[in-house]
Amino acid sequence: MALVNTDAIVLRSYNLAEADRIVVCLTRSVGLVRAVAHGARRMKSRFGAALEPFTLVRLAFYEKENRELVTISNAEILKSQFAMAGQPETAEVLAYISEMVSAFAPPHEANERLFRMVVACVDALHESPVSASVVLRYFEVWLLRLAGMFPDVRNCAGCGSAVSVEIAVYLDSDGVIRCETCNGRSGLRLSPQTGRVLRAIQQLAPLQFVNEFSPMREATDTEVAELTHRLIVRALERRPRTMVHS
Repeated sequence: MALVNTDAIVLRSYNLAEADRIVVCLTRSVGLVRAVAHGARRMKSRFGAALEPFTLVRLAFYEKENRELVTISNAEILKSQFAMAGQPETAEVLAYISEMVSAFAPPHEANERLFRMVVACVDALHESPVSASVVLRYFEVWLLRLAGMFPDVRNCAGCGSAVSVEIAVYLDSDGVIRCETCNGRSGLRLSPQTGRVLRAIQQLAPLQFVNEFSPMREATDTEVAELTHRLIVRALERRPRTMVHS
């Protein structure tokens, strides 16, 4: 039995038996884990509020070979987002982030870039809750990009030519970007402004992107959301239960 110490962000939790809790966490060094916290529901639990959703913690747990469920021995709060989880404008987005990370991140596979991206998006949401939809679009693009499922927006998949930021492009049925000549104006049209937003997302940190693009134009937000949602449904082969449109 090995003891693992790592930073982690709590995604969700649910009750187990009379006093225990199952906690789903994205960790920095081990990836997505499902853990049991014995006695977490007792009044005087040693875990306190450390296992609340989207709390950033220093987590210690024991894992056994060939067993998916690990056992938490200690959780120290590094940053709490308890208040944000209760705000209507952010709670829906947090629930969606939790579902998407759980769906895209393979269990027990470390992905530090994904961990840092999720933490940074939650921090940006905390700093600017009124920009929830902008943070959401950023998160979706990066989730798809880290999974290798986001198309190249700089070059046409048909002719291979560089795509100018001054022209519209199209997402075709294969999930790739084509210029107007190659695609004949079929598929999802992405305006030049949407193209600029997609490039900025891949260049800026979440809070920088929020500061520069919030509020996002409604038409642009709609196009980016349609793009990411098509790609997410294509990747998962189902519609997410908590999909957020705006």
